[in-house]
Amino acid sequence: MARMAGRPIRPGADLLLNDEEKPAYIRLHDIGRERRPRPLQEFLNDIGGLMLSADAPAVASFVAGKVLQRLLKTGKVHPEGGPLPGVPEGLSDAISHLARSGRKYEAIASQFKSLADRLLWRRGRTGPFASLNFGNTHSHAVLVGPGGMEERADLRVGVIYMDRYTRFPDHIQTQPRAFILLSPGEICLGDSQWFSAATGTVFANDAGQSFAIRCTAQPLLAVWCQVEPG
Repeated sequence: MARMAGRPIRPGADLLLNDEEKPAYIRLHDIGRERRPRPLQEFLNDIGGLMLSADAPAVASFVAGKVLQRLLKTGKVHPEGGPLPGVPEGLSDAISHLARSGRKYEAIASQFKSLADRLLWRRGRTGPFASLNFGNTHSHAVLVGPGGMEERADLRVGVIYMDRYTRFPDHIQTQPRAFILLSPGEICLGDSQWFSAATGTVFANDAGQSFAIRCTAQPLLAVWCQVEPG
């Protein structure tokens, strides 16, 4: 499966969504009837625990909590196959840096490493204030949701990767969304000033609010989640 080439932003486009068409409805099952791969389940558990920690902002925990509640049911889990093409070249460096960031991140790094080449990585679409050659320095993928390892239409859990010294285009996000950084990064939400954030930082961006993120000497790796409308 080839990754999508970068293309100009549409007015009002949410740049973390690459849907070609409306996701199909998929019947959800209680966990056990449709078994979620162990690395994926453990990754979701550990990321969820960090997003619901006492240090996380209340809005981010609220969004993540709704996602985790829905994850008690599973969608259509795609069978394991061979590695997919298109894994970002620098992703292994980002995962290695995460593994060295503290004991609580070692397991998360190992889990994600086992999932990375089973994801469909797509290139980002460029837009206002994007860094030079952005289409070749950014990729994102869906773990759970439309086009993900676990196909379903009621939620999304996605991952962002950016090469060193890359800035994501400013854009408006269409749904309330919670994030956790798995590397250092710099963030700008709405009309706020840019701020530096360490590995493990949890934050939220509300629907209709602008969003921008960039990285410097370290590649950026981040996980985000949202409940889908309807």
